[in-house]
Amino acid sequence: MKDARTVRDGQRFWAIENGVPFDSLGYVDDVEMNLREPLFAAALQAFGKGAGSELAKHMRALHSSSALVANFFDHWTSRDKASLLSAFSINGKEADLLEFEVRFPTELGGTPPHLDVVMWLSSGEAIAVESKFTEHLGRSTRGKSRFAPSYFARPRGLWEKQGLPACQVFAEELNAGLHRFEFLDPWQLLKHVLGLANVLGQSFRLVYLYYDHPEERAQQHQMELQRFTDAVRDDFNFEPLAYQTVYDRLSTCGEVDRGYLDYLGGRYFSDVPSTDVAVPRSEETSICRVAGSDGAGKRRKMDATPSSPVAVGS
Repeated sequence: MKDARTVRDGQRFWAIENGVPFDSLGYVDDVEMNLREPLFAAALQAFGKGAGSELAKHMRALHSSSALVANFFDHWTSRDKASLLSAFSINGKEADLLEFEVRFPTELGGTPPHLDVVMWLSSGEAIAVESKFTEHLGRSTRGKSRFAPSYFARPRGLWEKQGLPACQVFAEELNAGLHRFEFLDPWQLLKHVLGLANVLGQSFRLVYLYYDHPEERAQQHQMELQRFTDAVRDDFNFEPLAYQTVYDRLSTCGEVDRGYLDYLGGRYFSDVPSTDVAVPRSEETSICRVAGSDGAGKRRKMDATPSSPVAVGS
């Protein structure tokens, strides 16, 4: 667990440097201490209703994946999202809505898969984001993540029925134990794409957004990610992307608030280079400027918008 422990230690160092108290397990007393800004009402409701008990427990951890998601994305809830879309290599399109903890039910019963973030484009396409912070760096998925028998109980395969034949083949091979994965969770990703296809047809892109780290487990994770990408690339638009790459693009693209960038950079990205292969930027995005400054790590009130930030517990 060296990679995950290194990331957790980095979060504790950030907390000490910024006067954020935490307990022996790395948890703060109040969720707001773990966030740059109070959550907007929609995010507060989504995290409160999600399946992961995020507000009650997990988001209080300095190493919380949901806190990273909230700090990275909720900033854009009330803002023009063109710069964010550009950082995801989506240009010439507009995003009408950004949502958290979005459910996409399959044809099966039970709790449907939750995706961390969905950016809804004006065209109707969904940019669905599955986020990973330390999960892929600190624990093995071997023997823990599987398909329930119901996924293969019908005569016609669930993925094949949704026009995903390569996913069907790969799911059956996984179920038969023909592939070994230690740090990537392909079962979860295949469930996500099944739910997305069931609800949206082909009008989606699935982004696997992971926190990169230049150590052994992260390298193994990337090799497994490449295997998964090769297996499903013909079925749907799947994009593995490092948080560091998106942050680097935001830092040079669009009128992005300096306080937001300084907070993210100081907390998450100060000394962690990405080994992700960067997509070449267009001339247009390479000359974008950064606007606004309110200091590193400082909170500030959001601009007046129809949706206002709400303090957790208020």
